[in-house]
Amino acid sequence: MSNLLNAEFYKLRKSRGIYIGVLASAALVLMIYGSLVMVDKINQGVLENGTGGIVVSPVASSAEDGSAPESMLKQVGVIGVLQQMFGGHFVGIIAAILVSIFVIREFSSGMIKNLVGKGYPRPAIFLAKMISAIVLVLVFEVAVAAVSILLGIPFLRWEEFSATPWEDVAVYVGLQLLFGAVIAAIFVLAGELTRNLAAGISVSIGVLLFSTTLTAGLDLIFHGIARKPSEYWVLDLVSVCPLTDVPSEFIQRSVLVSAAWFVITLALGILHFRKADVK
Repeated sequence: MSNLLNAEFYKLRKSRGIYIGVLASAALVLMIYGSLVMVDKINQGVLENGTGGIVVSPVASSAEDGSAPESMLKQVGVIGVLQQMFGGHFVGIIAAILVSIFVIREFSSGMIKNLVGKGYPRPAIFLAKMISAIVLVLVFEVAVAAVSILLGIPFLRWEEFSATPWEDVAVYVGLQLLFGAVIAAIFVLAGELTRNLAAGISVSIGVLLFSTTLTAGLDLIFHGIARKPSEYWVLDLVSVCPLTDVPSEFIQRSVLVSAAWFVITLALGILHFRKADVK
């Protein structure tokens, strides 16, 4: 098992995909901050409404004397940008592509076949691949969170930046990393089942974007029960994760739900990989 993990981590270190993913995420973060700056300038009358395709609805003044409304950039802040990146599935989509490439290219290149031929147990091969994919996603998400926070310095004044509720930021990012580990495992399962790059990416992104629609429908069907099905699906937890004052009940449920889905995903992946042919 240690040899398998060493080989996987070596491939991770040599991979350039994570750097490309972080650069793409940094561009998205810049777009979010830039859009907020433009909204503020439109509200202040510096720019015309509709500049850059941004249309701002009229906002009532924050005071009776007709003063300008409160800065949208200040209202959203660093933690709001983090929510856009994680809760808006920007990070998840890039992670789906990274994991799919990392997993499926092993099948197309014949690497998995070589490992099986050398006598490595199939469960160990699958587990090593899943662990390395989780590490890949966690490193990527930590990098995205760091970029999102650091880019807040030039856009926000230091007083506003330093006033960010950092404890809430730490809890929010920590929960997103927990969810990210489980989502990475789900992407690995999708890649193992499809073994085709286009299909693997499509299935992973489809699960990311449309599974919450399914759980919303289940909520309507089972509206009479005390707990909604969406409360036990990890991708719904990603979207509804509170930004501040996170209840302890939500944290406990997040840990239990994440652990349950990780075990389910790992079991399904090992079961299928043991039975399926490796070409």
